[in-house]
Amino acid sequence: MARLRRTMIAVAAGTLLVLGLPGGMAQSASEPPRHSAITISTNADFATCACVTGGLGTASDPYVIGPWTIPAESAGGWALKVDNSRGAVTAYFRVAGIVTTYNDLDTAHSVVWIVKVTRRTSIENVTASFDGVGIRLDSDANVSLNGLELNRLEGDGVQVNSSTNISIVNSKLKTEQSGFHAENSSFIQIGVGCKSACNDWTYDNWRGVWLHNTHDVTARYLTTAAEDTTAMYLDGSYTYNVDIGNSTANSSGSICETGHVGATGLVTDTDGGIRLVNGAHDNYIHDVTAHGNVAMDIASGGDGFWLNPCTGLQVPISPTTPGMGGGNRFANLCYSLTNIPTLPPSTCKT
Repeated sequence: MARLRRTMIAVAAGTLLVLGLPGGMAQSASEPPRHSAITISTNADFATCACVTGGLGTASDPYVIGPWTIPAESAGGWALKVDNSRGAVTAYFRVAGIVTTYNDLDTAHSVVWIVKVTRRTSIENVTASFDGVGIRLDSDANVSLNGLELNRLEGDGVQVNSSTNISIVNSKLKTEQSGFHAENSSFIQIGVGCKSACNDWTYDNWRGVWLHNTHDVTARYLTTAAEDTTAMYLDGSYTYNVDIGNSTANSSGSICETGHVGATGLVTDTDGGIRLVNGAHDNYIHDVTAHGNVAMDIASGGDGFWLNPCTGLQVPISPTTPGMGGGNRFANLCYSLTNIPTLPPSTCKT
């Protein structure tokens, strides 16, 4: 413990702030201190990484990683990875500021990658542009995300895989794929506790928020938009107990499919504001404004075709994406077009 304390004192004194700096490169006054890419796979790594700036590693006083500027990724393609696959990371920690200044559009790479960490962890103030995935959580639990500024990423902004008890607030996710993408996960809180719009997930070419076989999700004050496909996409028979309220879901697509000049479109029959597909059931959508532009504002399943705006033609898709399951509830919605006969009348016209 004394050795770790000495490491933190050295960081504060400025003697370790040039790790990973390319020769001759000046430090911007507006940037956090620079550090090489960080990998933690045992408790001992907290003492040797020269990346801990405070804390004791306890529940009440976790180690603090950051703030750091990462000018180059690791050989594995991350700025920060904490990997508890071997069960050797038992200390508590929090990430308090990571800024990347490199470009890497490989969607197999992530800026921050957390693996099998189940102790309470917070990841705050991560800023990245022109990278792969922003935050990747694999088999984690009890992780809170706050203050993410992820711009023009090639992959998902936040990718949650087989994880539980995840929360996110005050975050901007602007990506080429999905803003927030959860697979086989549960008990997710989005914007819970906010009093106004506090998550903005826009300019996505795939989905604003994609919940696939993910249950017990609460979303509040969420702004989503998809340039290409669906703003809010509830997908799969294990997607249930999703409660989305006080939010907006807007899709400006379709856009031209790949092959046309400047086009990156994803050919799908589920364009629109909100789609419930593949048996998603017992969800509650309320107090939401949805707009699908050339497609449905709120819909069950797919349309069986994709509208190519470059040609004006409908492209048949077979088989049509299956519709939602039973028990879904809707209330206080602002929309124009739907294929759900039981949907309550719109509270306005978009």
